[in-house]
Amino acid sequence: MPIDQTCTRSIRGRDSTRIIEIISGVEVNGATQHGLLLSRELARRGHAVTVVCRPDAWIRRELGSAQVEVVESDLRRWPVDELWRIAGVARRKRIDVLHTHGSSASLFGVLLRRLSGVPCVATVHVENRHWFWVLNNRVIAVSEAMRRFLQTSTFVPRSRIEVVPNFVCPLRFAAVLPETRAALRASFGIEDSTPLIGFVGNFHPRKGWHDLVRVFSRVLGAEPRARLLVVGDGAGRWANYRSALESTAAQLGVARHVIWAGPRSDIPEVLAALDLFVSPSQRESFGLSVLEAMAAGLPVVAAAVGGLPEVIRDGETGILVPLGDDDATLGAMIALIQDKEGRRKLGEAGRRRAREHFSAEIQVPRIEAALARTIRRRRSPIEAQPVRNSESGVSSE
Repeated sequence: MPIDQTCTRSIRGRDSTRIIEIISGVEVNGATQHGLLLSRELARRGHAVTVVCRPDAWIRRELGSAQVEVVESDLRRWPVDELWRIAGVARRKRIDVLHTHGSSASLFGVLLRRLSGVPCVATVHVENRHWFWVLNNRVIAVSEAMRRFLQTSTFVPRSRIEVVPNFVCPLRFAAVLPETRAALRASFGIEDSTPLIGFVGNFHPRKGWHDLVRVFSRVLGAEPRARLLVVGDGAGRWANYRSALESTAAQLGVARHVIWAGPRSDIPEVLAALDLFVSPSQRESFGLSVLEAMAAGLPVVAAAVGGLPEVIRDGETGILVPLGDDDATLGAMIALIQDKEGRRKLGEAGRRRAREHFSAEIQVPRIEAALARTIRRRRSPIEAQPVRNSESGVSSE
């Protein structure tokens, strides 16, 4: 199922901002999903949104709404022909602000800022030490952990950083029909009573897939009926990652207990089929897949890395374990598999937290405010420093 297009209702009567969203990712990941949802939400709220993306990008296929105009670009920076072409688009549309997602998009954006005179804001989704983050007028960090990284590793001044978490559309997960669980499980060849553990993510070493398979092999000692659902795909130099993971499963003797679902577009339905979501990621600036699992009402076990402790309340909406501690991960997984009521309580608390703190209604206005502050600063050199909201990890005026 494509990402839902009805997260919020249209909001009329507000000042419209002309925005170019530059998104460099080709495959599905946290940055491209966020860019898609945000572009639709901004358009729904009355802004004029143009998305600049690569011709073969996943987001290009998903953006079927007439509310969002798409301009295809290879985002090539040299020679400068493509920069000049997009600068011409910005001038013709009288764009107020550029907003970038992804490392290549950000470098393209700061160069485009120089050519067009339009201010540029970068949302940073992954901890990459790029010198050009500091060349943006403003930087949006998706977590406090990311904010600390930007300050200490890329020297972006605190006064230019806004902390605005990613968001999900709770209605997208609430709309899943009750019979979906049985139907999906049947498609995977498992019964309703079979304990089903899952994780959703790209096939990349930092996602910790091998760690999950290793711990799962020990889970089977206590719960021999358990199954592991692997949802994801690899690209580029990680295209053969699945083969390596399959070899690990075979060596551990658990291959017949692992279900290889591949990349899926029906993530809410897939999550409805699970009993437990486990994130073994070694690095997570935010953890959008974990937030989606919470929105689906699933209990979560995750390594306490990056921004995940800002998303999960340990013992209340999920269980956080030390990175690399297989015994702690194993204990949490077995305890929850064997405790249906405990899973239900954690899942319901996670669903409430996703709805109350990480919805489009809460986070999109904060992104709007960050873009508006950037535009105002372009017109006036004096700007108040943002104040941090300690509960949500979001800066505001």
